[in-house]
Amino acid sequence: MGRVKGQDLTPKEREFCRFLVSGVPVYRAFFQAGYKATNNKYASMKGSAISARPNCAKYIAELKESQWLSSVMSIAEKRALMADIARSKPQDITEESSFASLSIDGDGKRSLQGPKVSDKLKAIELDARISGELSQENDSRTQIAIQLINDRLEIPAKEVNQIEE
Repeated sequence: MGRVKGQDLTPKEREFCRFLVSGVPVYRAFFQAGYKATNNKYASMKGSAISARPNCAKYIAELKESQWLSSVMSIAEKRALMADIARSKPQDITEESSFASLSIDGDGKRSLQGPKVSDKLKAIELDARISGELSQENDSRTQIAIQLINDRLEIPAKEVNQIEE
């Protein structure tokens, strides 16, 4: 098969590049794309030569960039996740929740946990930083307030009862 009119890559080259970017070793990508070779070493050498072709190198770079872009969260996605964490309620946590943690004790009993209050506070703080609500000027005051809240949350229940009396 030759080059498809109007395209820089043959169908085999295109497949080879896709396999290569997906993490398949060069020699396997070579075979999976439909190329023939007598052994893995030869396939690896030929595959390296194919990937070095300007048209293939350009396509590989494009695929890697699109793969990278699809795996990186946008600021909006990050903020939405932090909002979900901050707003989560214990009764709403399921195994499908992206921020739930599942633990199994020695008896095999499963325990599902959502974010702790300190995790929620951290999510709120990070969201405020991203949005620009926290600046260098008021950062130290905010850190003190967050630490005070964390300290208050970590006081054992017995001590809380004594403080309230």
